[in-house]
Amino acid sequence: MYLHVNGAKYNGKWIDDNQNGLGTESWPDGAVYKGYYADGKKEGFGIFKMPDGSMYEGPLVNNYFHGKGTISYSDGRQYFGGWVDNSMEGTGVFTWSDGRKYEGEYLDNKKHG
Repeated sequence: MYLHVNGAKYNGKWIDDNQNGLGTESWPDGAVYKGYYADGKKEGFGIFKMPDGSMYEGPLVNNYFHGKGTISYSDGRQYFGGWVDNSMEGTGVFTWSDGRKYEGEYLDNKKHG
């Protein structure tokens, strides 16, 4: 296990002094990431649980949500669709806990098109 100066902890594989392969990282605020790393960055499929209880499942590239993934918010809302650099982008489906639903295009986290 590796303990960062900011209190974050990493438990997983290392190659050439960088996080590589499957690992788990946790932070003092309660956030937890379990997934793959390449050259010290989150890269590949992962599950990221945020301090507010929200959770992202899907691919990451260069530490960012990127590709087709799902985020489930703690209040019951959910989005499945495209991500580019942590922003909802491309085709997606957003549902609310009261049954409302939007299917369509997104750009920079906003409905578009």
